[in-house]
Parts: sequence; C-alpha cells; structure tokens
Amino acid sequence: MNPTFSIFFRSVALLIVAFFTCSTGFAQDSTQPGANPAKKWSVYWGWNRGNYSNGDIHFWGADHDFTLKNVAATDLQADLTGGGLFGTYLNPAEMTIPQTNLRVAYQYSSDTAFAINLDHMKYVMTPDQSVAISGQIKGAPQSGNQILATNYLNFEHTDGLNIVTLEIEKQRQVDWFGSGFAARVFALAGAGIVVPKSNVTLNMLGRSRSDQFHLAGYSVGLGAGLEVDVYKDVFFRTAYKFGYVNLPDVMTSSQGDKAAHQFTYNELLVAVGLRF
Repeated sequence: MNPTFSIFFRSVALLIVAFFTCSTGFAQDSTQPGANPAKKWSVYWGWNRGNYSNGDIHFWGADHDFTLKNVAATDLQADLTGGGLFGTYLNPAEMTIPQTNLRVAYQYSSDTAFAINLDHMKYVMTPDQSVAISGQIKGAPQSGNQILATNYLNFEHTDGLNIVTLEIEKQRQVDWFGSGFAARVFALAGAGIVVPKSNVTLNMLGRSRSDQFHLAGYSVGLGAGLEVDVYKDVFFRTAYKFGYVNLPDVMTSSQGDKAAHQFTYNELLVAVGLRF
C-alpha cells in the first residue's frame, strides 16, 4: 500500500473511534453555561501552520507525461518579525497573505454545530530536492533522479491550498478556567472541495503559468480542539486537524497542462470568534 494511504487510513481509523467515543460522552451532558442560547450563529477568523506527507506528482500535456516520486513539500507562513504582526496578520488590506481560517457555524443544539469552513493553507514543493522521475518529456524518456531546481520546475499552491468543507462538530463543556471563562472541548468531521490557485511554472518546457482559481479535487478530515469564552460573545479557539487531499485536476500552465497528486496534512490553528 502507498505510504500516504497507509498513514491516512490508520489515522482516520483512530480518529473515527475517538470521534464517536467523544460524541457518546458529549451527549450525556449538553449544557453550555456561559454561552447565550439565543446566539445560534458564530464566525471566526484565525491562522494556521501545517505540514504535508510526501507524495507522487503526475504531470501530463500534449508534449509530456511524467511522474515525480515521493516529493516533499512545506507550508509558507508569513513572517511575524519586522512588523509582520500589524503589517500583515492584523492588517485588513493584507489579511489573505498569511495562512488563514474562516468559519461560519450554526449551533444546532447545545452540543452540536454545523459549519462551513475555509482553510487557506499553502503548499510549496521543497526546492532543490532530488527525486525519482519516470515517463517522457518531449518524447525523451525520463528515468533516474531529477533535481527540482527552480530553473526546472516551480510547484506551489500558495494562493492557496483552499479547502472548503462542511463540518459537523460535537462539543462538551469543561470547567478548566473557573466560572468566569466558560469552555468546551470539541471533535469535528468534515468533507468538501479544494479550489487552489496553483503557482506552477514548467520551466523545462518554457510554459507560462495559469494563475487561475480552479476546482482541483476534494478533501476529508477530522479534528479536535478547545474553545474558551473570553468576553461576552467573543471566544478563542484552537484546534488540530488531520486531513486527506486528492487533487486529480491541477492546472499547471495557461496552455491547459495538468497535474495530479494526493497527500495528507496536519494543521494547527488559532482563531478569535464572535457569536451573534
């Protein structure tokens, strides 16, 4: 079995067991002191860091059909130093530059919420790595190892790896911070689409970039975290998510070339939200 799928299925199996175990426990105590029951909606904005499993990337077009094996990638978070906090993270004009999270949720019951969620992540193929290659480029067979220098290939989802999911969330109150700060732990599951704006340059072929938002595939994931009320209807939230991304239709040039790949990710996020 492909290592990516092996990790994915093992992790999902464990998380599914944890999710339903928690859901059963949550149902035993559905009160949410500190939260206004009249406030059914909430919205939050936050920031994330992530990492990705290695994976194969298949490229094809009129004059090429090749696969890069076991490609490594990283995220690309904006720098906090040098005025980055107020110049980027908290600047409304630059708010989409960092890796961000936006979520709108409906509190269906005291312990269950439904949400639409945008995880704006970034995926950057690690430059100058050496990977195995197979296939053909302009009719020339490809084999052995290839150095992924920038004059050969750039491959990024940096504007970004946009994962839009519908989520169901189960919650349980906890008394960890005293009566002044109501808190709850939660587990969630979600599925949805991935609409990246992929920054890919096939320099070995002299192609121009596409730079278009494009429905490239889908994602499923699970997560868990903590939410704390900090002032009236304002809350702080932190969460860990594990997900699987399958992108069978990535745009790699303005000439209609494509790529496909799949990977798993780990994501940590912090957010500030408001109920209304």
